[in-house]
Amino acid sequence: MADIKQSSGVQELINKLHQEGVATGESQADQIIANARKESIQILDDARAQADKIIADAVGERERFIENSNVALRLASRDVLLRIGEACFEEFKERLKRLVGFTLQDRKFLEELILEIASKTKAKLDDPKKRIRVLLPEGLVTKEEIAHEVSNVQPGSMAAFLLGLTADVLRDGLTFGVSDSRTPGIKVQIVEDDVQLELTDETLTALLLQYLAPRYRAVLDEDA
Repeated sequence: MADIKQSSGVQELINKLHQEGVATGESQADQIIANARKESIQILDDARAQADKIIADAVGERERFIENSNVALRLASRDVLLRIGEACFEEFKERLKRLVGFTLQDRKFLEELILEIASKTKAKLDDPKKRIRVLLPEGLVTKEEIAHEVSNVQPGSMAAFLLGLTADVLRDGLTFGVSDSRTPGIKVQIVEDDVQLELTDETLTALLLQYLAPRYRAVLDEDA
């Protein structure tokens, strides 16, 4: 009888230990699961926060890239416009120079220019005894031609026109020569003062540009 009770007590103890062990295990399992859930939530929160930061950084980087690209594009556009403007201005100057050169090769214009320059220069000289020498480019007239009498040169030629001036009121102190250059235009020298005024395609183009360049650039700015 005592053996039966003892055996029953052992069994109860085993069962009790088993139940306590199961309860403890279940409690620990619940705690582990709760901790795991809490940790997973924290990991997810951290991951979301990091993802949001990465996205925010990417958006900021994209905006900076776009802004830098826009700035670079504006600068490039400005440089291109400036280069185009300068190229157009250079072309404008070249065309103006060709136009001036073409005009200076016109016989009628040259004759009128020579008359005007000679008379104006002579009138402003402080000494009427001073000599004015007008040099014309090579090819338009030769030294030999202007050394002849007017009757010995071809009628209607530039030489005939120049020699004919010697019979006019401008003949006092007025002489003509041939320049060493073939550049279109004439040169006016006041011999005694060693002063020379050049009316060539280069000098007249530069003079015209002083008046035309501001207006030309203003037109470009309006179209820009």
